[in-house]
Amino acid sequence: MRNSTMYLAICALLLGIAFSCLLEAPQALAKADPNRGIDAMFVLDASYSMRDTDKEGIAAEVVKLFMDMSNADRTRVGFVAYNHKIVKTKPLTTISVKDKKTEIKKALSSLPRSGYTDLGLGLLTGTDLLAKRTESGNRPFLLLLSDGGTDFGPMSKGRSVADSNRDVEKAIKQAKAKGFPIYTIGLNQDGSVNQAELKRITTETGGTSFITDSAEDLPEIFNKIFAKQIQSTLISVAAVTATGALQEVSLSIPNGSMNEANIILLSEHPVKEAQLFSQAKNIQFIESNKYSLLKVAQPPKGNVTLKFRGTPGNLVKINLLGTYNLDIQAPMLSNQTQKGQATSIVAHLIDSQSKKFTDQDVNQTLKAEFITVHLATKQEQRTPMNLVGDEWKLEHVFKQSGDYTWKIRMEGPDFYRETSVEKLHVGNLAPQATAQRTISISKESGESGIDLGKYFTDANQDTLTYKIITAPDESVSSLSIQDQTLHITPLTTGTTTLTITAIDPDGEQATSELSLIITSVWDKYLVIGGILLATALIGGIIYLIVRPKPMLSGKLEGYFLQTASGNDIPVTYWPLSSFPQRRITLQELFRSLNVNEPLPEAAYIVFEAGKNGTLLVKNNSNCTLVRGTTLLRINKKEILTYNDKLYITFEDGITEIELRYKAIKVSSHLYSDVPTNH
Repeated sequence: MRNSTMYLAICALLLGIAFSCLLEAPQALAKADPNRGIDAMFVLDASYSMRDTDKEGIAAEVVKLFMDMSNADRTRVGFVAYNHKIVKTKPLTTISVKDKKTEIKKALSSLPRSGYTDLGLGLLTGTDLLAKRTESGNRPFLLLLSDGGTDFGPMSKGRSVADSNRDVEKAIKQAKAKGFPIYTIGLNQDGSVNQAELKRITTETGGTSFITDSAEDLPEIFNKIFAKQIQSTLISVAAVTATGALQEVSLSIPNGSMNEANIILLSEHPVKEAQLFSQAKNIQFIESNKYSLLKVAQPPKGNVTLKFRGTPGNLVKINLLGTYNLDIQAPMLSNQTQKGQATSIVAHLIDSQSKKFTDQDVNQTLKAEFITVHLATKQEQRTPMNLVGDEWKLEHVFKQSGDYTWKIRMEGPDFYRETSVEKLHVGNLAPQATAQRTISISKESGESGIDLGKYFTDANQDTLTYKIITAPDESVSSLSIQDQTLHITPLTTGTTTLTITAIDPDGEQATSELSLIITSVWDKYLVIGGILLATALIGGIIYLIVRPKPMLSGKLEGYFLQTASGNDIPVTYWPLSSFPQRRITLQELFRSLNVNEPLPEAAYIVFEAGKNGTLLVKNNSNCTLVRGTTLLRINKKEILTYNDKLYITFEDGITEIELRYKAIKVSSHLYSDVPTNH
């Protein structure tokens, strides 16, 4: 039972590491690349001590399980088996070809376990093989599995522990140069594992180190592996004691967007039979000495039934691991981001075709966070984002300026995603003096408090501190600043200046020269009197402007004396009071009675209502206007009184009209808009 438990732990570790490489989040706004696979190099301890540490050959089994769990078309696998020398190597080999995959499995199963341990030799050989890989676009990683540190015993043959340690350093340097992580698993059954060394190897290369020696550690290991590395969560479905008969377990597929469901059955002996009742079209069953695996491609949402037959008395642990071809897409933040100002954060998931992901069965289960770290203070802030439609949004305010790292994390019940960690510089804007530059106080009021927030502003919403640079002359008896308030006690009236500097928490500052006006209360009374007088004057002016204006009255009689067209136009009558406006042009009068002579200059002869029934006329044209015997001036208003006659000679020099301005008799006050010609 202990070995089975250890087996489960190691499976979790290896699968977590493998899928973490496959599902590593892309750069923000980078397109998802579902075709990018894995180049995995396993470095396995094959020393004699592994006969006790791994009696059932679990190390080889978990590598096989890794191959079975992986997407064969996108995975290459290699391994190095070592003791005090290199036992066997296999360069990176595609597992999409069944014969090559079978060849690797057979080689792992037949590894001899003998001799001592040269960890540095094994690790350096593995990094050499991985570093020499041809470019495939795959993500590379190396996993070292060992049950102890370097121990040559009598088999050193010229090598020392120092030589092995130097090889470890070379391997670390090579991994860092080529950009691949090293993960380590220490099988610490007898306590001989050098935990500090394994942790150092992983820390320097960006991997993770795991130690397993007890079943009590398994829950924590599962949490760390599947939460931090795989970006999917291993769901424990059931633990059933096999009876030898066909037994049934129900599983739930939570949505229709899962790319692949891996149903793993772990037991001391492999199950004898397994059936899955599902609407999925592609189900693959794989079994080995220590595990059974059902791979379900693109399973539909809903409940499925698993039936299996196990060895009587065996505890069968059933787990579900779902994978999703999803990535986060979020725009890069601008280095123009400013402290204290809202920055819009928007993110959404994209599928393998780089299209926005819209399945609300998934989106509604995810919680998104915007995670920032202020590098100077190492302070982390995690801010929830809100789901709006198919996007997560946030208006974030950075409270400090400086350099940050940021990422977005989305987490659900069976998987999570993170963007890569990005860098961001948040700027700080200096305070600014406002346009307000005058301070007015009364001498009789004694000490006055002035809010300096009216004279300075800060775009970052910082709390400012203030300093008096130059003080006024003898016109004040005391001057001080407390918090945001300037305290002034005046002595005499008059105008003087003082200079104040505002400083923000980052040391940026702004200086303003303020005009200090000290008045007396009596000055205010004089001002009030002046205001009242000005108000009265303005009221009078307004009255003159808005008082009732005279309207057009009387009537005009028109007699065409001659026309250029030769048309004989009868006498026309215009009752002016029938027009609602105060001004009217001669052209408008012509049009009202359909006088169609081509006289465009008539638009520039304007009649306007005057006082006491008079009519004002203004000639803005080149026509000749004569009132009685008086020639009227151009561009000047002239007065027509009742019974005046106005003679107009138009610009063609031929057409002439006589206009007579007359009062309307009371008895004949009724008329239509268009008077009848007489």
